[in-house]
Amino acid sequence: MNKYHLTDDQLDAWDAIRRFAQERIAPFAKEIEDSNEFPRELFREIAGQGYLGAAQSPDFGGAGCDAVTLCLILEEISKASGAVGNSFNTHVSLVTELIGTHGTPAQKDKYLGALISGRKFGAFGLTEPSGGSNAGAPLTRAVPDGNDWLLSGSKAFITNGPIADIFVVTAKTPNGVSAFIVERGMPGFEAGPPDKKMGMHGSPTSSLYFDEVRVPQANMLGAEGTGFRKFAQALDRGRINVASLIVGIAQASYEAAVVYAREREQFGRPIAAFQGVQFPLAEMVTDIEASRLLILNGARMYDAGLPIKLESSMAKYFAAEAALRVCDTSIAIHGGYGYYCDFPVERYFRDVKCYHIAEGTSQIQRLVIARETVGRYPL
Repeated sequence: MNKYHLTDDQLDAWDAIRRFAQERIAPFAKEIEDSNEFPRELFREIAGQGYLGAAQSPDFGGAGCDAVTLCLILEEISKASGAVGNSFNTHVSLVTELIGTHGTPAQKDKYLGALISGRKFGAFGLTEPSGGSNAGAPLTRAVPDGNDWLLSGSKAFITNGPIADIFVVTAKTPNGVSAFIVERGMPGFEAGPPDKKMGMHGSPTSSLYFDEVRVPQANMLGAEGTGFRKFAQALDRGRINVASLIVGIAQASYEAAVVYAREREQFGRPIAAFQGVQFPLAEMVTDIEASRLLILNGARMYDAGLPIKLESSMAKYFAAEAALRVCDTSIAIHGGYGYYCDFPVERYFRDVKCYHIAEGTSQIQRLVIARETVGRYPL
């Protein structure tokens, strides 16, 4: 049954990534969680299947898939492992996408092949220690020095920071906010140690430090002063992609609750036979379905060339709120066992909480939605 009205190519892609994710990613999710190490070899296998270049042009080794297909890929990878999905999304939806969309031919030739093949990994530097919601006013500065720029400042909470080779970062320049491609090993540039986090173990995060890092003019991404607009456009689509990650985790948590409810017996019957369990399960699957439909609508609008600022914020906001309810309810259905690390539902809860904050908090999404529907009012 093709209830989402997907094309044959989209259905084939969905089936392929579902099988790959369940066979090659899901079995290692607990190991990735326990070791808290980035699964580099697994990502090379993902690259070998072509998924690191899913949305990029075949001219650079990509698959050229549309936004709907990328959402399906993200959902299935995140369902198999939230940590793998988180690092995958940063690499594919932000770093590779920004260079592929806004890079010069020379930048694409230099970086895209390495990113798509998995020889190099990417990180996206927008958030700063002072806060991430006011992304249009970074404290990181870049000043011109001959044919180069001297970059100074810091970034925080950067997914893939400890392991990435190629970083796309923002900085304030004389004529606005600009974007730069920074490479690991540039003098004055340092990635901090991995942060200790509540969840997303295996998807490393760190701060980035820039001490007059000399960045060539050739590494500016787009014209000076256009960096924030480029990032804002990427984040509109990025919210759709992150919402897909969220739905993947929620789907995994829901399915775990259904399995447990059918197997666990109380008072001589499976607990799935009791209305007190059936109704929460019904609410969970409805929340997931509504989230997925919001995502697919936004992705189709993007593919049609329509603006999606409102729709992407709606999808990300609703999915994040709904998924937290889903994962919390799944723990409740598991009872005491839901609090134990032997069952994956506690990991799903910790992982999905990340998305109440990452890619724009729920409060920021509400603000965007209000401004797009009610209008802006002066402070």
